[in-house]
Amino acid sequence: MSKKTSTRAEQFKNLVNGSITVPERQVDLLVVGALAALAIAMPTIAGVLMGYSGVASNVLIWMLFAVAFNLLLGYTGLLSFGHAMFLGGAMYVVAIVMNQLGPVMIVLAIPLALALAGLVAYGIARLIVEKGEIYFALLTIAFGEVVWYIANSDPGGLTGGDDGIASGLLPPLVESYRGQLSVYLGSFAVDIYWPVAAVFVVATYLLFRIVRSPFGRTLLTIRENEQLARSIGVNTRRYKIHTFVISAVFSALAGVLLVIVNQNVATSYLFWETSGEVVMMTIVGGMSSFAGPIFGAFLWYLGAEFLSGWQAIGGLRHYWQFGFGLLFVAIILIDPRNGGWGALKNSVRWAVNKYFGGN
Repeated sequence: MSKKTSTRAEQFKNLVNGSITVPERQVDLLVVGALAALAIAMPTIAGVLMGYSGVASNVLIWMLFAVAFNLLLGYTGLLSFGHAMFLGGAMYVVAIVMNQLGPVMIVLAIPLALALAGLVAYGIARLIVEKGEIYFALLTIAFGEVVWYIANSDPGGLTGGDDGIASGLLPPLVESYRGQLSVYLGSFAVDIYWPVAAVFVVATYLLFRIVRSPFGRTLLTIRENEQLARSIGVNTRRYKIHTFVISAVFSALAGVLLVIVNQNVATSYLFWETSGEVVMMTIVGGMSSFAGPIFGAFLWYLGAEFLSGWQAIGGLRHYWQFGFGLLFVAIILIDPRNGGWGALKNSVRWAVNKYFGGN
């Protein structure tokens, strides 16, 4: 019995230290299980740490946005400061179609929003992916500002200008009672959080499969040594374009969920600050790992909801973004690739090794 317990402890320690290889099928099961557990626990976590369980949907949506963004930054090495155009652009497409043609047309609006995001991303990527890292980042800002300007100018009265769109966005089968959205299927009703959580789990798992596929491993080769990748016959331009398109489509999916849950869209979702926020979430969480952006988005919302309402720290609660900015600077200086998630993993490994003995 003692020997069996010792063996299990050794296996656990090796698993934490990453010194044993887990079969791919078990990795998939672990990832799906972890994502499902996160989605199930998020309302409770949000209720306890953030004071309001209703924010859980937004936390999951921003986690999905950050993971989609990191496909470009963490796995390809391309920094986009204009990804808000895909998040906010999809929100506007869904809102305009529903507002102009009726809520039932959401069945058309969602595929249209995703397709437009992919087409726009493809066109932009073909123009700029080979311009170098700095010019790529600057050009994504420029394209993002163009989209923001179009929405802000309210062409044809479609976008609502500064006010955005905040009416006619309740999809069929969804009803609102005291601000709480529920999906009704006959006599059966479920809080809208659970359909959002299901989409989050499926979409995030699909992104995980992409980064674990030969396509994803080729992206890592391009990020580490693009010249070497070219020398072995990899069409790096094509891979970058495809990555930009995939990242944009999943970002648009996050936008679709956001407009359904929040029942409004405004130009702030297209502004460069929104693009900057997802960059900060990703880097603070850690862009070298798949879970890093998820952790970073959680920290961002923890700061926004918990610290900003924490009376014990007095007036400091109004400056939580200043604290998050300091954390961002510290991570850039200390370990920009692994971020907060890397520090957390190292702490767990240290504690496990300390408890079970070893280095």
